[in-house]
Amino acid sequence: MCCTLGFSQSINFDQLGKEKWLRYNGGVSANAVYYDGTANRQALTYYLTGSLNFNIAGVYNIPLSFTYSNQEFNFPNPFNFNRLSLHPSYKWATAHIGDVSMTFSPYTLAGHQFSGAGFDLNPEGKFQISAMYGRFLKATEYNEEHPEALTAYKRMGYGVKTAYDFDFMKLGLILFKANDEENSIKTPFPLELGLSPKDNAVLSFESEFRLFEKASMHIEYAISGVTEDTRLTEVPSSTGLLSFLLKENISTQYYKALNASFDYPAGNGTLGLGYERIDPEYKTLGAYYFNNDLENITVNASQSIFDNKLNLSVNAGLQRDNLNKAKSSDQQRIVSAVNANYTASDRLGFNASYSNFQSYTNIRDQFDYINQVGAYDNIDTLNYRQISQNANLGINYILKKTETKQHSTNLNLVYQNSTNQQEGETIEGGENSFYNGMAGYTLGYPKQALNISLAANVSYNTVAEDDNMTLGPTLSIGKQFFDKQLRTNFSSSYNTSFANGEQQNNVFNFRLGSNYTLYKKHNLSLNFLMLFRNSELNTGRDLTITFGYSYAFDNFKLDLDRNRRSLNEGNPRNRESILSFRYRNVSYSGTIPELNEQLTNVYESSQFANIPQFKKDELKILLATVKEQKREEKYKEQALIFLEELYAFNDFQTIYDDALYNVVMSIKDDMKKIDMALEKLFVVKKLEADKHPLNGKAPEDYTNKDKALVPRYEALLEERETRLQKLVGHRWMETQFAEFTSKEVIMKGTGFLQEFKQNKALKAFELYETTENQEKLEYYLENEIIDFYYKKSLKTVNPELFELRYINKQ
Repeated sequence: MCCTLGFSQSINFDQLGKEKWLRYNGGVSANAVYYDGTANRQALTYYLTGSLNFNIAGVYNIPLSFTYSNQEFNFPNPFNFNRLSLHPSYKWATAHIGDVSMTFSPYTLAGHQFSGAGFDLNPEGKFQISAMYGRFLKATEYNEEHPEALTAYKRMGYGVKTAYDFDFMKLGLILFKANDEENSIKTPFPLELGLSPKDNAVLSFESEFRLFEKASMHIEYAISGVTEDTRLTEVPSSTGLLSFLLKENISTQYYKALNASFDYPAGNGTLGLGYERIDPEYKTLGAYYFNNDLENITVNASQSIFDNKLNLSVNAGLQRDNLNKAKSSDQQRIVSAVNANYTASDRLGFNASYSNFQSYTNIRDQFDYINQVGAYDNIDTLNYRQISQNANLGINYILKKTETKQHSTNLNLVYQNSTNQQEGETIEGGENSFYNGMAGYTLGYPKQALNISLAANVSYNTVAEDDNMTLGPTLSIGKQFFDKQLRTNFSSSYNTSFANGEQQNNVFNFRLGSNYTLYKKHNLSLNFLMLFRNSELNTGRDLTITFGYSYAFDNFKLDLDRNRRSLNEGNPRNRESILSFRYRNVSYSGTIPELNEQLTNVYESSQFANIPQFKKDELKILLATVKEQKREEKYKEQALIFLEELYAFNDFQTIYDDALYNVVMSIKDDMKKIDMALEKLFVVKKLEADKHPLNGKAPEDYTNKDKALVPRYEALLEERETRLQKLVGHRWMETQFAEFTSKEVIMKGTGFLQEFKQNKALKAFELYETTENQEKLEYYLENEIIDFYYKKSLKTVNPELFELRYINKQ
């Protein structure tokens, strides 16, 4: 048994006072696995897991979780504060308090956890600053009884990162300092540990700027000074750049790292170049692990052509080590990859990829150097080269797609090859090849929630002089029942394998699986796997049965009056009629006064705190109507009407998020076409304005004829500016919408999207409640979100910062 804690919370002070003071939710699950077969496994294994989260005032979470099995018990204790972190924020300021981690850059502070405090300040202006201070390692004494345990000095550190955005470039500076406290360890430890108190200071310069109007360039140059043993007293022959921060002695070394990247938007894609060089032994005490002694050169390009039907991407890289020629071997790696996706039509699609990995190793054996006679002995005799190739081709074709039936096929081919060479020739047994082919057919009945698939698979591989082949069919059927609450699946496959033409074994298996959701919060699953294996050396069967149950709860109430109620019920004079009914996954039971209290508590719970006021007024009337009822049947009827209306807005939240997701995805699909049209409209008006007789003329030089043209010219200029604003606003909106990659992002809704969702939720709910038509809801949201982001762009985007993408500027 062991106890640990994992606490982390971002506090938004703006929410204080807007939420109930205490909410809690969580869930439990139980799983059991029965196995009967030839493998070395337990016959029965089971485990229980659970979680409970307390939320205080809507701003602070306290999570508790446990796991129990017949092999292990683990109970994280939320009151063990050895891993507590708080991240309160207000507008553009965020603090990090407790056991936290921050990242300044890969070469300075990079995700190392520390106990202390830090902050990030990102105001809307051009200046940004982050800082931290804390303990990176706590002192750990040497333990003779557990020599394998880690021994460490207490390590403290601090860091500052600043950046200023000039109009033409952004400049940044990072300073990081960490050192071990020599006297923090009292117990002597063996010299074999190689432990010594260290001191480290890192200085990094960052810069971002634009080139050739469109291209962007990022450069970081870091210098790290490390004193490996601060106990040494002998001074170095010369001081280094960071001597004002570092305790220097003869063990002090300085290392450098450089990272540069170049990105250029070309056509409907991008072109990128990258260069990275890290000195051998480069290290920083602000990172757990660091790759060093390497030089990387990378090239990548992507492009969409044929009206975005074909997407191509190419990546290539060269890496080498032993930069200071101190190792006994050199290694170089070359990686190249090509990926293509082609959508021929709504029914037909292709995807293909190819990659090539080459590794070169030149081993400089010291015995060859000692024993060689001539200067040209042993050249390339220990050169080693490995080449790996991978290719893939996939084809998907929909034969027929209607509301009642769907037919589709797919084909996938894979090729892999690995070759080991020495002295330019393939070594014995050094070439391996693998081929795989899969063809499948799927028949679907959407209205019946039924899918049937049949597939065939063939694998063939060669290793040196041997060849192996495995082939067989697979049948799978999936069906959903009871309004998709019960999901079932069945699959069966048969495979036979051959080695050098001789059959080796046969494997037959079938699987049955089911998953049932009850009242949305209970989930039951049962899976059955039977496998039969038949070969000359091994014949047997394996049976695996897995059962699972999970339950999720939210805002449940503990009935503290149960005992008192039981006593009253025992007295005939106090006994009243007990009513009970159920709505969704909640049971309501008790006398009419008790039911009135239960319904009132539900109505006032934080779960329904965001219901619009006009809806709350309606609900108050409905609740009052319920409380007026004296007859049991009428009471139940009115109570269910009240609960249905109460849950209506929460139900709408899911519909709202689905509709907004569909709208955002549709807008993203149309953005490139709209972008071209907006640019053309702007260019037309720009050319018209440039050719106007008044263009370039000062008002004082206007003739009477020119003055008659002024109203039309001013209207033309205004229309040109409007179209320009729409163009740059649309392109800004493209960058905003690029972050909306999944429905989860839409549901979470941060930044401008959160503001939009809050502003439009009320009208959207009124519209949907009136029409109950999701298409009309999506039409409304589409118009509103475009108008919302366009108005935001007017305050955010500089219209002068635009570039023509499709039309020759000349």
